[in-house]
Amino acid sequence: MPDAAVRIIDAVVPPSAPSSTRRHDLDWIRVGAFGLLILYHVGLVYGVYGWHVHSVHTFGWMREAILITNPWRLTLLFLVSGAALRFMTFRRTPREVARARFARLVPPLLFGAVVLVPIQSWIEAMDKGGWPNGLSGYLAWMAHEFGWSGLADGVPVNHLWFIVYIAAYSLVTVLLWRRPGLIDRIGSWLETRLTGRRVLILPILYLIAIRVLLYPWFGVTNVLHADWYNHALSLGAFLFGFCIVGRETIWRDIERYRWVALGLAAVALPIMMAQVWHPGGRAFWGVPKAMVYGLDQWAVIVAILGFGSRYLRSRGGPVLTYLTEATFPLYLAHQTVLVAAVWIIRPAHLPVGLEVLSLILITFLGSLAIFEVVKRIPAIRPLWGLKPLNGRPWPLDLQALRRPSPLYHRRRRLLAVGVAAPLLALTVVAAAIAAYPGFDNATQYLSELGGATARAPVIFNGGVFVAGIMAALAGIGFGLAVYALTNARIAAAVIAVVFILAGAGMSASTLYPWPDPRHMVINLALGIQLAPLLLLWGLASRRDVPRLKIFLAVTFVIMAILTIVTKHLVFPGTVNDANVGWWERAYALVLVCWVGVAAWLLDRKLLRIAPKSPSDGVSGPDTAEPG
Repeated sequence: MPDAAVRIIDAVVPPSAPSSTRRHDLDWIRVGAFGLLILYHVGLVYGVYGWHVHSVHTFGWMREAILITNPWRLTLLFLVSGAALRFMTFRRTPREVARARFARLVPPLLFGAVVLVPIQSWIEAMDKGGWPNGLSGYLAWMAHEFGWSGLADGVPVNHLWFIVYIAAYSLVTVLLWRRPGLIDRIGSWLETRLTGRRVLILPILYLIAIRVLLYPWFGVTNVLHADWYNHALSLGAFLFGFCIVGRETIWRDIERYRWVALGLAAVALPIMMAQVWHPGGRAFWGVPKAMVYGLDQWAVIVAILGFGSRYLRSRGGPVLTYLTEATFPLYLAHQTVLVAAVWIIRPAHLPVGLEVLSLILITFLGSLAIFEVVKRIPAIRPLWGLKPLNGRPWPLDLQALRRPSPLYHRRRRLLAVGVAAPLLALTVVAAAIAAYPGFDNATQYLSELGGATARAPVIFNGGVFVAGIMAALAGIGFGLAVYALTNARIAAAVIAVVFILAGAGMSASTLYPWPDPRHMVINLALGIQLAPLLLLWGLASRRDVPRLKIFLAVTFVIMAILTIVTKHLVFPGTVNDANVGWWERAYALVLVCWVGVAAWLLDRKLLRIAPKSPSDGVSGPDTAEPG
């Protein structure tokens, strides 16, 4: 009997659809749904529902506004996730699929629960429970969360509950798939039942039934062992997506009724909003409300699936490839970035429009920046839901020690430090501000975060010290990259020296915290203002890096303008005691962030020319490569 069980789980289950079929429409839908999730969470910052942190601006009408996506967004994601699992099963055994799911989902879940979620929980505890801030407060919070009492209450996973459910549903689905022919029989049954208009009607009836019979008793808890309405909804959608892959009759009918579904959704949404707004919306035991909710839920899903299948099935390309890879890391990072951003920005009392725009940009760009960094570090890629590079074993690849190193690998690693350095600097500043109660971004200088009035100066001073070392290493990478591209030894050396001095100034300044006069050694870092010009000088002979040259020129002009205004050379009084802090933040953002962008662009250039060059030595650059 054990041998038979092994044979079953290791046997390839014949697929009911061609394994070569790639559904780009489902990829686009998944990317779009996760993008909407980020916007939805930004919206919750301004809602009246309980969430981790809120803005000083909250609006009662957010109860109705979130209904634009709330009924169907997660259900659609579970459906698409089930379809994605089905594509994984082609030419794989159940054991291989289970292992692949475990490797993709469990490391990010553990990493997120230990690293990402505690940051959110700590900020929420400071905001709502008066928990101490600063480094000591964070360490005390971690000891509380992962001590005996905290573990007894359960480890919070916050937004990562979705990963828990995907893992559980994948296990259930693989167990069902192991039974020969079961999935095909379910798919065939669905194909015969969901013909014509029934592809709209029958799922709507199911959604209404579980909303009426289960939701009043169980609600939505996002706790795996006590969430029966959610399982009826989400596991049902997951299995449905898994079973209808390759069932073209169903997909043709979904396409056929896409306009009808869109019309139903357009009618249902305002009715649903009115039911939430009006005190009588829960009349008749909430049955009419449940009916409209289920109608809107499935109608929007059919409309999205129908239009996607009609117009996006073969619309692949590099943009979709990039976004598909980025989606999981963005999902992991976005809520922590958003919660931290709210905590930092809220004291400024920005106008609501500006604050919303700032939170959206910070969340998207911050999460993308994290993705750009982590995807280049093989050791942590699986922790962020990314596959190991080149199929290498993880967490340890012993065979890598025997492989020849790729061309320019040392230069590219130094440039990767240059990409990471601004992210570290921004993270350190954000953490230091969070640990400094009452810090005024408008009037105080950043150096005060490491000064005598700061509660946890070690955050700022320690982070800036490390960032200074990273800046010096990045400068060496810049110099070596310029030499590899142009053979301009003098320019490369000057570039490296400027960065090394700047890094030394940053690190040395932390040894003499503000207001010690020796702290002003940090002014050595201002030499980076000239680095864009030096890079333009070094790259003058290259004709295949126009975007980098334009970026460097624009960066230098912006820094020059900020310098002139700050020094009161023009528009006297524009920068004053009431706003000098914001000007310093703007100047620091440009001064720091351009380094990461330039390092990334040079890294891409070295990557493109590497296959055409013979070695990673210091001889002969490839100046003729057209890029």
